[in-house]
Amino acid sequence: SQLISIDHSFKIATPLLLCGVTFLWWAHNGSSDVDSANEDSSSLNEADVQSLQRTEGPSDDSVIDDEYDDNKSQQSCSSLSSSSAAAAYPNTIHKPIIKCPTREKARAQGLVLYDKHWYNVSKFIAHHPGGSEILEQHLGTDITHVFHVMHRNPKQIMKYRKPVRGATEEEMEDLLQRRFDVSQEMFDEYEEGVMTISHAAAYFRRDRFVLEAFEKDCAKLYEDFTKAGYNNPTLFWLVQKTALVLMFLFLSVFCMKLAASDEQQSSSMSSIIATTPLSYILPGIFLGLFWHQSGFLMHDAEHHNLVGNELINDILGWLYGTVFLGVNGAWWREEHREHHAMLQAFDENGFKDPQMKEDIWVQNANLIPFYGQEMIHFLANFQHILFIPIIFFAGRIGIVVDSTLTERKFRPWTILGNVFHVLLHYAVLSQTSTPIRVYMAAACQFAVLSLQLLGNHHIKPWNNIHSASEGNFSVWQILCTQDFDTPVWFRWFYGGLNFHYSHHLFPTISREYFPITTPHVRRLCEKHGLPFIEVGFVECVTGMVTNMNEVKKEFAKHGAGTLSLVYG
Repeated sequence: SQLISIDHSFKIATPLLLCGVTFLWWAHNGSSDVDSANEDSSSLNEADVQSLQRTEGPSDDSVIDDEYDDNKSQQSCSSLSSSSAAAAYPNTIHKPIIKCPTREKARAQGLVLYDKHWYNVSKFIAHHPGGSEILEQHLGTDITHVFHVMHRNPKQIMKYRKPVRGATEEEMEDLLQRRFDVSQEMFDEYEEGVMTISHAAAYFRRDRFVLEAFEKDCAKLYEDFTKAGYNNPTLFWLVQKTALVLMFLFLSVFCMKLAASDEQQSSSMSSIIATTPLSYILPGIFLGLFWHQSGFLMHDAEHHNLVGNELINDILGWLYGTVFLGVNGAWWREEHREHHAMLQAFDENGFKDPQMKEDIWVQNANLIPFYGQEMIHFLANFQHILFIPIIFFAGRIGIVVDSTLTERKFRPWTILGNVFHVLLHYAVLSQTSTPIRVYMAAACQFAVLSLQLLGNHHIKPWNNIHSASEGNFSVWQILCTQDFDTPVWFRWFYGGLNFHYSHHLFPTISREYFPITTPHVRRLCEKHGLPFIEVGFVECVTGMVTNMNEVKKEFAKHGAGTLSLVYG
């Protein structure tokens, strides 16, 4: 007998959804499209001729002068020649860190540079809403652009904060020079690593890159997007996406009820479903899509990109994440902020990007020193074989358990959300006689989301956080990201996060507008010679497995003790 009917199960879910939809009126509609991306490089100050590559470059956006001197790119970073080691382990792991005097002095004083003024944040670090780690890693640097793109109301936040003093021209020049040097280091790493396992070489023209012009264009693009209202999704879009989530839940239950009916004729659809694997595969796929699309809305809410009130965003993140998806929304928010601010970064003690860290595989040779201390690291010897099966058969359970047990701060509503999640899925899965099979089929479908999110960054470089935080934030994000190439009619499946360049360059922009912003980002990259990579899903997964195999060989040679196997 069915313990809870379909009608009763929806009586549980629908009020929760209506509570969230009630608050969607906070969202504001974007009024217009933005003008085309800035096509002309801003004129450069002649007083900055000391750094040739940083201030000189091709002035035409579409034509590169054949006589342009490529050697200029080496003049301002000649002091870093010793750190341009080969990508193979272990040289890249032990690169010397070049220290910027201005940054180190400001770091010691607890200062950050914003809009050409130094602010003392030493007493605020522990209270930073995004976590103390993010602010600590950016001490002594110019945070102007990253602060703008990571906050929805940056000017309001800084309105009542008083600077310690203005920055001198020498300090500004020193930090600018360091940003350029770090960009060149990242270019070297990209050329020596990523371009050997992908087609990125066809899109990367570092001789076009002019740092100051690039920074001005990035700031202008962000300003255009915010003026167009792209920070706020429309109410229609929010209702549409929420309806999509509910539709998949309904279809899952509908297929279960259809398969459970035993009084239909043998030629009916229910008989076909009930007597084949479709009886659990079909409802499982729809349940997985329910999780899949709920995860995207949790992502938006925890980015505070759904409505104009942070508390309501957190409530919606709890609903879509903890209750619907089964993944602790607050846990995800804490780790995802660090993922954006410290993308694919590490230091001498280990990982700084918690969402790209895994204990059972090593995705980059620079990470090998952090593996070998625990017995589970032994699996890295077989990671190219185990990667896909683990994602499909253990990924769903792993993230649900991890998000519950590793929450940094105890929150009673997390337990309440977990209870609601269990009750909701008990009500849903009680409609079928094979609940375990349905759940496992849903978990396999959910694995596609895991592969998508990993694939946006997986074969990209990992950088030392001490250097990366001194570089240009936009360059950092572009070199460590790629988009998915997907048909227009299938974009809903990837939730708009197939446009990952737009998301990582401008995290506060709503994914509703990514199809509009992405062409501008593409032109920005092409203009400045930076890679803009779009790959198909199958090609991406193949590239990840190939990369796993190559890194596995390095781990087998240089891993710690008996936990690594000698590669013949």
